Amino acid sequence: MASAPATISSAKPVLRGLHNATIKKNLIVAIALTTVVTVAWNFAINKPKKVAYAEFYKTYDAQKSFERMKANGRFQSC
Repeated sequence: MASAPATISSAKPVLRGLHNATIKKNLIVAIALTTVVTVAWNFAINKPKKVAYAEFYKTYDAQKSFERMKANGRFQSC
């Protein structure tokens, strides 16, 4: 009984257009991540900062602040 050599044939890898397909996939992932991070940054950082500035300037008196700094000797010309 002679054993015949076993041949295993595997499919050849698809190399034509592989670079373009990889770039397309990476571009889609990058755009999606950029969109998610931008929206998260807007809601987590920008919105609270705008609200904090609005709250601060509702009660801010520039003249009173100037007089306080002037009384502390911060200005040489006044």
